[in-house]
Amino acid sequence: MSRRSEWKQVEKAMHSSGKMGRTVAEKETMPEKACGSCQHFSENAKEGDGRGTCGILKMGSDLNSTPPKLLMEGDVGLIRFLNMDGANCSHYVRMKMIDKDGGETSDPAYRRSHRQMENF
Repeated sequence: MSRRSEWKQVEKAMHSSGKMGRTVAEKETMPEKACGSCQHFSENAKEGDGRGTCGILKMGSDLNSTPPKLLMEGDVGLIRFLNMDGANCSHYVRMKMIDKDGGETSDPAYRRSHRQMENF
């Protein structure tokens, strides 16, 4: 697989929901099984938009297909946003603690974007 086709696959995975024109309210609504509340989600420290990668699923996975396509082999983790729905993921494990105020723990695995996680 060429590098160009790999990046096309990344772009397709990021926009696989097909809802490019969502409103702000829809983007800030957190689903019951949000990727951001999963233990396997690792938020990107560089970006502040809630983007991150899954520690289990790899690029090429598609949670929106029926049945979901779950790939666990590869080098690049599946790029997800913290408010994406992970209801179809069989590897979803809800975190026991989410550090919402930034002062409970210094472990980056428990830090999440504050505004989006207020309702958890």
